[in-house]
Amino acid sequence: MSQALRIRRVWEEVATTHCCHPPEEVKAAYEAAAERWDVQLDERTITLSSIWIGGSFYWE
Repeated sequence: MSQALRIRRVWEEVATTHCCHPPEEVKAAYEAAAERWDVQLDERTITLSSIWIGGSFYWE
């Protein structure tokens, strides 16, 4: 499985299970999912994605 596909799987997993949750909770879930999918993400990507998913912008 390509790196890009694993990154997408991380995003989809967290977005579907943690939408509208506090960003700190989403960030922890994002880090755990990245580890499960064996993906290395930088802190900026994790933080911005957590804010986006936690703020429900994903579904608008």
